[in-house]
Amino acid sequence: MRQVLISMSTTSAMAHYAILAFTALLLSKKTNDELPKYQKYYDSARLELSKQHTENMFAKENVSPTALEHILAALFFLSYIDLLEGRIVDAHSNLKEAYDAFQEADKSQLRLASKRLIYWIRLLDARAVSAGGEGLFLSENDDIGTHSSPASTDITEAGGNNNEICDANVEDVLFDTLYQPGFLFFQKIQSFMGRISKIDPWHRSRGTVEDETEVMNIAAKISRDLGALWDMRPPLMDYALNGKLTPENISPSLVFTITRTFRTYFANYNASKIHLHRVAYKHLPLSADTEQAISSIRNTARLMVETAASLNPEQRMLPVNMLWPLLMWGCEETDPEMREWLIVQINGMEQVATNARITAQVLREVQRRQDGEKMRVDVRTVMHDIFNSCFAIM
Repeated sequence: MRQVLISMSTTSAMAHYAILAFTALLLSKKTNDELPKYQKYYDSARLELSKQHTENMFAKENVSPTALEHILAALFFLSYIDLLEGRIVDAHSNLKEAYDAFQEADKSQLRLASKRLIYWIRLLDARAVSAGGEGLFLSENDDIGTHSSPASTDITEAGGNNNEICDANVEDVLFDTLYQPGFLFFQKIQSFMGRISKIDPWHRSRGTVEDETEVMNIAAKISRDLGALWDMRPPLMDYALNGKLTPENISPSLVFTITRTFRTYFANYNASKIHLHRVAYKHLPLSADTEQAISSIRNTARLMVETAASLNPEQRMLPVNMLWPLLMWGCEETDPEMREWLIVQINGMEQVATNARITAQVLREVQRRQDGEKMRVDVRTVMHDIFNSCFAIM
């Protein structure tokens, strides 16, 4: 995809400016620049997108597969910037624009690069829905493709030549092939985040007998669907979770990366169970299934930290997609020692998750209030109370 995006940036002004904006933002964070210089590029990308509207390029009969990729790439980077900067309203607007473009496209003509971009946008949409978004990309029946998309194929579609394909790292392509079934599993987990968020008090009415009965029925179906998803997990996942992937099977670097990735997806799957209980069964004791989900995240996170530290102390930091599972687990954790371990891990993710530190602040306050009130406290309410806003857990 890096090759695809580089190719786009040379032919599409909107993709070019959006990539510049995202790069400028990342550079500003690395240098602690208090006045990041990405906004001018962001505005230029938005201007190019507006021109597409003016020219009616979003009409199905006028949008080529290449033009759609440029639109999706630009909106992905702009939405990502919005979420990193806490501009939730702008993020919702850009995500809706991406969804409208996707809906107007001829699905039979979607190329692998477009599908990969949509997968990425769905990840952002799953984060945005927890901050009040519509979750348009998170339909339970939304399936944009289930086959693998090796890097070499994406390069070919982007106009790459044979030399570029020959230069592609074989291990990267092998990783993509092994990783893709797990990534599709992870994509389905994002749909559950959307479905669960849509029954919380921020997305629908709650409190009456009718409301709660309807929510219980929806929650029961979500729970059954989560079980069905687990039954369809990739076969490689069990080997990764149990540490059965070894250098005898694949290279050491692939062993570490694949195992770490599948464990991250497993933690997110279990976070959905905790999330569902906190939304639908807020006033009820934890079920045995939810208790097991908490234990699974706790054990997985600790194992990931220990494994990374034993191989490379610099890789002790957990990946960004572990932030949500840590938050969900932390909201139910009562052991003081474990709570402190969690806060250390979340704060340690600041290099990969820009709002890690404020997430830790929110978690501490949730725990403090729950200890005092002896009942669960809504995370988003705490966000508003502390920061007078809601942010996506990136």
